[in-house]
Amino acid sequence: MRFLIVGSNVRNVAESARKAGFEVFALTKHDDADLRLYAKEVYLIKEEGKESVKKRALEIAESVNAEIVTTSGYESLFNKKLEEIINKRKFYKKLENLGFDFPELLKNGEWGILKPEIGGGGESIEFSNKIKEGYILQRFIDGIPCSVSVLSNGKMAKAIAVNKMLIGDERFNASGFRYCGNITPFKTEWAKRLKKIGEELAMAFDLIGNIGVDFVLADKPYVLEINPRFQGSLDSIEWSSDCNLFKLHLEAINGRLHEVKQKRFAGRAILFTDKDKIIRRSPVGNPFFADIPKKGDCYSKGDPLVSVLASGKSEDEVMRKLLSRKDLALRLL
Repeated sequence: MRFLIVGSNVRNVAESARKAGFEVFALTKHDDADLRLYAKEVYLIKEEGKESVKKRALEIAESVNAEIVTTSGYESLFNKKLEEIINKRKFYKKLENLGFDFPELLKNGEWGILKPEIGGGGESIEFSNKIKEGYILQRFIDGIPCSVSVLSNGKMAKAIAVNKMLIGDERFNASGFRYCGNITPFKTEWAKRLKKIGEELAMAFDLIGNIGVDFVLADKPYVLEINPRFQGSLDSIEWSSDCNLFKLHLEAINGRLHEVKQKRFAGRAILFTDKDKIIRRSPVGNPFFADIPKKGDCYSKGDPLVSVLASGKSEDEVMRKLLSRKDLALRLL
């Protein structure tokens, strides 16, 4: 069986699909060196609009006889219904009708977080008291960013992991609200409640397969968004549980849900460049690195450079290893 993975960055999904035994093709914006280990062919997305990407995806899928799987940035490419989730203004209106807690939307003149109606990864988010076109203004809740990964077959849903999210961590040259990784599992007294909300939302929005729900945990969990696709926590969940999320995703689509238990702590951190950089060498094959740049590629300050991976007996041990491997990556690259 063959799959064409379509997304802004698809290495993690392509790797999971290949390790599940499938032949993989990729249509993506990021042609990482290690993506070539898992994808038989990589097709690049330039600056095309979504309709153009949709057309290309259909043409490639037909030419290689592959099924299409959409992920980050292209979730609604073949399912317009998902736009009510991807558009945050529409999503929060639905959440309000359903009775879920979320940071309320504010009016002009009120101080809060200004974020794009459509977009992810914590990009283009800032504090403000003025609403711009295409943005929403939302109350800031000072809490712990976290997420839940869920499997759904359309009739039932099962939460399989609670993850701590790394946001704006300066140790990885991230700032503001920029997403820079996950640690799995996130040990909290709220874990059962977080899982229950994730399952309820998967059912409320009629989602199938593997989906994620992002929260900020303060006095209680507040829902931030749903990712109706594979999530950035895929690596940390698989390393933590010895599972294959692509296989579990397909099983869920076919009606079967499986238990997933975390056996250890695991993490993935995204390292950003702190200056303009030309890649000196590409450590493809090193199991501690992923989303690896190619030798000779040029990166601008602030670009995502590489992901570092680690596992251990505690969250602190995982973080120590991530920081150590970050330093190693900087010496190697």
